[in-house]
Amino acid sequence: MSKYFEKFSSKKANILLVGSGGVGTIASLGLEKGGFAQVTSVLRSDYEKVSKHGFEIKSIDHGDYTNWKPHRIVPNVQAAVDAGEVYDYIVVAIKALPEFFKTEEIIRPAMVKNAAGEYPTVVLIQNGIDIERPVYEAYPGAIVLSGVSMIGSHNFGGKIVQFEHDVISFGYYPDCVSETNTEEKLEDRTHEFVALYAASGVNATYHPQLMLARWRKLVYNSCINTVCAITQLDTGRAYLSGVDNALTLPAMYEILKIAKAAGYELPEELPQGMIDSDSGVFYEPSMMIDVKKGNPIELEVILGNPLRIAKRLGIEAPILTVLYNLLKGVQFRLLENKGGILNVPEKAPRVGDSRIDHPSFPSEFPAKKPEPL
Repeated sequence: MSKYFEKFSSKKANILLVGSGGVGTIASLGLEKGGFAQVTSVLRSDYEKVSKHGFEIKSIDHGDYTNWKPHRIVPNVQAAVDAGEVYDYIVVAIKALPEFFKTEEIIRPAMVKNAAGEYPTVVLIQNGIDIERPVYEAYPGAIVLSGVSMIGSHNFGGKIVQFEHDVISFGYYPDCVSETNTEEKLEDRTHEFVALYAASGVNATYHPQLMLARWRKLVYNSCINTVCAITQLDTGRAYLSGVDNALTLPAMYEILKIAKAAGYELPEELPQGMIDSDSGVFYEPSMMIDVKKGNPIELEVILGNPLRIAKRLGIEAPILTVLYNLLKGVQFRLLENKGGILNVPEKAPRVGDSRIDHPSFPSEFPAKKPEPL
């Protein structure tokens, strides 16, 4: 790692971080604490409060901080560009909700090529599968890195509580390989970012098959996360109630089947191991917490995308399909209750089995509906 530290010893890596929630703020703290990066953080809802008073942070990895601020705080990506900066890396740590906003469009103002004609390297620290493709397709020649994070951290209005260690693996998106972006170059760029991230002492590593790691995490997120969100049972109660054996475990094996068809084989014992590891822990997964808080859930990247892959590959996934459609109903309720996102008329005419597809409705719903399964 020393060669990367030498590179940034005289001029720190310039990093734009989009999404300063529980995960993103701990990432920005670690990057700056490492000493080889300066971070511009994009905040939306907490911008006024944090820009004046900073973050209050309680971190199992980095300790406690009061009034902590990164190098710069801005309210949006355009403001980060207006500061006259060209960034080496753009780290995206927002929730992945492509049916409402697209990552590739959010970062567009900052995707400015440097003197060497290269885009900033994009690093996605987000949940789900197939999240890299839209960014890769929007910016030909850009290097897209992906991070699979196993952290426990929440943002309570500018107060960050990190209660589980930051363990994260990074790899490059395989489709980025080209004559210009050789495997050697992509590996080197990934190792460079890992060095920057790990400089603070956290457990950050390079993963040569990052997509395999994404599928592995999806076994948990597509099944345990979703079932807990629907039932509002924490992991311990889902196990004790019998829901895990009846529903969660079979759903997990469906993910294994889809992953294998896509070229990523996971151990057959993985689902049972995940169930057993959560059986004595009364833990509320992130999607369950989002439903409790009334926030939109990461439905499409966690369930929609794997089901679309399954359909393309001819794989049946009946349990995951039921979970997906139940959560579409949950998402509908969350959006209606949120106000301003979804407006439902008092009386809804029916067309076939769906009210949503009625020709008089589209203007009242989000502009882009997810691709149908």
